[in-house]
Amino acid sequence: MPDLKWIVEKVIQENPQVFSGDFSEDLDMIEAIDNRIADTADRINRMKEWLRSYSVVRPWKTEIRLKIAGQILSFADIRKHECLGQDQDLIISEFLKLKEMILVVVPISEVTGKKREVTSLTSKALWCCYPHDIPILDDYAERALQVISRILRLAPATEKPRYSAFVDVWFQVYDEIKLVIDKPELNKYKYKVRVLDKLLWYLGQHSFDKPHP
Repeated sequence: MPDLKWIVEKVIQENPQVFSGDFSEDLDMIEAIDNRIADTADRINRMKEWLRSYSVVRPWKTEIRLKIAGQILSFADIRKHECLGQDQDLIISEFLKLKEMILVVVPISEVTGKKREVTSLTSKALWCCYPHDIPILDDYAERALQVISRILRLAPATEKPRYSAFVDVWFQVYDEIKLVIDKPELNKYKYKVRVLDKLLWYLGQHSFDKPHP
C-alpha cells in the first residue's frame, strides 16, 4: 500500500508555491464573524464578498447573496460551540443546521424547478465558524479524495449522504498525515485542516503540470 505520509510530504516539498497562499482574507472573515457587536450590514456585506471570492454564490443576484450572507451570520451568532473538537457527529449536525438556514432564502430555479445544491457553499461558510474543524468540500477536493480513497482502500463506515461521506474519509486521511502537516514549514497555516484542503484542491484540478525544465 502506498505510504500516504511520504507522498504528502513530497508533494508539499516539491510545490512550495501551492502551500504559500495568503490567508489574510480568511482571517479577516473569521474575525468579522466572531465580532457580534460590529455593524450588522458591514458583516453581511463582508461575508457576501468572501463567498463571492470563493465562487459559491455565482448563480444568484446581489439580493439573494445578501440574504444568504445574512443567514450565515445569524447562524454564527447563535452558535452554542466555539470549537467542535473535530467531532464528526457535531460537524454534520452543525452543517445540516446551517444548510437548512441557507436553503430558506435560496430561490427555486426556473429551469429545474428545484433549489440549487448548496453543499460546497455550506461547508465553506461553516469553516468560517469553526476553522479548526471543518473540511471544505468542493469539486476538486471531492475528486482528489475519491481517488485517494480508492488507492488506499478507504471508505465511509456506512452508506452516508454526500458531505457526511466526504467528512468521514477526509478525517481518515487527515489522521494519517497529521505528523507531516505539523512540520515547522507549514506554521503559517494557523488552522491545520487547511493544509489538507489545499492539498486536495491542488491534486483535484482539471489540468496537467507544466513540463519540468
